[in-house]
Amino acid sequence: MAKIETDKTAGKAQTKDVGALKGAFSRSASKVASVRPSSAPRGAVSTKPRGRVRNFLREVRIEMTKVTWLSRKELLQSTAVVIIAVAIAAVFIGVFDFIWNTIVRAVGLG
Repeated sequence: MAKIETDKTAGKAQTKDVGALKGAFSRSASKVASVRPSSAPRGAVSTKPRGRVRNFLREVRIEMTKVTWLSRKELLQSTAVVIIAVAIAAVFIGVFDFIWNTIVRAVGLG
């Protein structure tokens, strides 16, 4: 039997099992043996492809009802922001490419 020790820090009496293992290793063999073994992993629906596809499509439909869709105005504004940001990045990269290309040719490396 494990030794039980009382800890009186911060004015509270707490008992702890000194000899016991902590965390996931503290399960006893009786608890592990009582778990019913199954042939399928947890959450598996069906081994038949048709059943799995049907279940997948059903779950997709359920999840799509939870989606918050943008209004047409918000969609157009977001698209415009992305296109403008890509254009700015393209100009930025193009200018630096032109500058480095000019420098490399002037030095005679290219």
